[in-house]
Amino acid sequence: MFKLVVERDDCTSCGSCEDVCPELFELDEGSIAHIIGSERVDNNDELETEDEKCGVDAAESCPVMIIHVYEDGVEIL
Repeated sequence: MFKLVVERDDCTSCGSCEDVCPELFELDEGSIAHIIGSERVDNNDELETEDEKCGVDAAESCPVMIIHVYEDGVEIL
């Protein structure tokens, strides 16, 4: 099981996550990264999924490293 987390407070609105992984990421109405289908916890977006899809690519593309990927509860990126 994978979990994707976006720290929205630190997003710079560059859009790299959306460019690399449009099936999981979009910029919301405030131009802040949003995980499609996610739950808002505090001001972070969190999504649990069976397949990280392109979440790792999006995390690696983020210039401020606010996208985190966990596998079975352990942060892998």
